[in-house]
Amino acid sequence: MTRLGTNSVNGHEPDNMRVLVVEDDALIALDLADLLINAGLEVVGPATCVAHALDLITSIGCDAALLDVNLGSETSEPVARELIARGTPFVVLSGNSSDSHPPGLRGAIALSKPAPAEDVISALARAATITSIPR
Repeated sequence: MTRLGTNSVNGHEPDNMRVLVVEDDALIALDLADLLINAGLEVVGPATCVAHALDLITSIGCDAALLDVNLGSETSEPVARELIARGTPFVVLSGNSSDSHPPGLRGAIALSKPAPAEDVISALARAATITSIPR
């Protein structure tokens, strides 16, 4: 399994990095959590809806996030806006084209589902180097 590397993200070394997983499909969420743990990262969540994700950001916090675009009848755009406001990097995961993403998710690093584990870890590392996302 690929590890994140030795660069810090938001002031945290990879072994301390907390990654919020926002995904409404339980099997995909568990797969993402497993790959993050295997890469030496700490998992926050998974959150299956916007309200739970925002609660986790407020109560526990995170250093980075993986966001599924569609969460049942809502999108993860409010979560993305909160992460942007906090300066927290995130990666978007979607089964749809990035052209169809809500405005708050456009410009973020995006991966098509299902994404290989190495691509997810690499995308998180790249997202950590971005200081702002176009709105």
